[in-house]
Amino acid sequence: MIVILSSSGCTTNTKDQEYYDNWVAAEPDNAEAWCIRGMYYNDNYGQYAEAMESCNRALELDPGYGLAWYLKGVILTNMNMTGEAAPCFENATRYDPGLAKSVQAVAGNTR
Repeated sequence: MIVILSSSGCTTNTKDQEYYDNWVAAEPDNAEAWCIRGMYYNDNYGQYAEAMESCNRALELDPGYGLAWYLKGVILTNMNMTGEAAPCFENATRYDPGLAKSVQAVAGNTR
C-alpha cells in the first residue's frame, strides 16, 4: 500500500523537485519547508529515504510538529514498517489533534 499525502489534504504536486530543494536551501531552519519537501519526495517516485531525511530534519527543528510526525508515519507505512509508524501517528495526533481522521485513514488501513 502506498500512501500519498493528498489524502490528508496535503499535496505537493504543483511544484517540481527543484522548488522544494531550493526552499530548504534558502530557509534551512524552516521545519515546514523540510516537511513539505519530505511530502514531495514521498509522493513522487517513492523516494522514501530522501523523504525520511527531510522529515527527520523537520522534527529536529520542531519536535512538536504534528504534520511532520504524520509524514514520518506515512513514510514508514509506505516502507512496510507499520510497527514503527504507530508511535509516529500517536505523536501526530498528540501534537495536532486535527490530524486524527488522516491518521485513522492511514493507520486503519494497515491493520
